[in-house]
Amino acid sequence: MLMTLDHVSLHSTIENFADSLADRNLTHYASDLLEKNGCRSLHELSFAVKRATEACNCMHLPLQENFKVVYRSRNGEVVQDWRLSPMAYLLTALNSDPHNAFVANLQVEVVKRMLDQS
Repeated sequence: MLMTLDHVSLHSTIENFADSLADRNLTHYASDLLEKNGCRSLHELSFAVKRATEACNCMHLPLQENFKVVYRSRNGEVVQDWRLSPMAYLLTALNSDPHNAFVANLQVEVVKRMLDQS
């Protein structure tokens, strides 16, 4: 039994260390897209994050290194938000409303850069 507890303690420490390493790359908040008018609502933002996580899943990229659910205060309410890696932030923005000038500009810029690399 004592051996099991030591193993759990060690595993927990290693897991906490790995989480801390992953967290330091989560430098953006998804809600920043609301401020840039990339999304019009939290519902739309949630849908864009969902699509971005699906893209990461498809490419077998670790979600814990790119997305983390957090709760923040917004207009006096506690709302769900996400801390994102730079890649996850761009994927979320690319999966936002293409009728929005910020999003459309980003989509066109990504395509232009890809074509320039060809």
